[in-house]
Amino acid sequence: GAEPGAGQTREKRRNVTDVSLTHRSRADSFYRSMVKRTLLGCALLGALCAPAAARPTLDGARLAEIARYEVLTFADPFKGGIERGKAIGVIDATPEEVFRVATDYAKYRDFMPKVTGSTVREATRDSALVELHAELRWPAGASTVTARYTKEKLPGEIYRVKFDRVGGDLKQYWGQLYIEPFGPGKTAITYELVAEPDTIAPKSAINRGIKRSTGNFVHALRQRINELHRDRKSVV
Repeated sequence: GAEPGAGQTREKRRNVTDVSLTHRSRADSFYRSMVKRTLLGCALLGALCAPAAARPTLDGARLAEIARYEVLTFADPFKGGIERGKAIGVIDATPEEVFRVATDYAKYRDFMPKVTGSTVREATRDSALVELHAELRWPAGASTVTARYTKEKLPGEIYRVKFDRVGGDLKQYWGQLYIEPFGPGKTAITYELVAEPDTIAPKSAINRGIKRSTGNFVHALRQRINELHRDRKSVV
């Protein structure tokens, strides 16, 4: 189906628990094969396959919605009146490709909403110190934050990127991306965010902005990947 615009984001306010899309009992043979690969990888590594904090539980109706390229947004209580926003959507690309674009932090200024500057201050193989500048809606306004991003590859073609504030104007800024297979040539991405500007604005206004930002991030990342696909086809 056609991809929805940013205005078509579905909002579901509820507490969410953590279950992988690839671990649902009603999944098709592709999902079952991914489960076997994940469990085998965990057994070989001797690791405990605990669910990741970013993944919301989705029933059959919600899975059908994201399969139609709708972006679902959620919020659950965090602390001090601030909520943790989450968004999940599907992208027509492999998990590895989504991961590469999502970790190209210096390019965030080219496609992320409200981001006017993104600079990688230092980087190692698995982490990067990134400075972001943004012109955010009220109550945040012009903001700068420096965050430490770390990335890892998990069994079953799953990738996770975490970030945490180390400096800047925001009182809080942390979250993660969880990137996992959804079907052949398709990837589900879950984005989780906690952000709090240094302002006396009502927490309700801040929480609305957080939730809106998570959906916008997924839309923007998907649009960026679609544009890269079109650019490659035009070159060929």
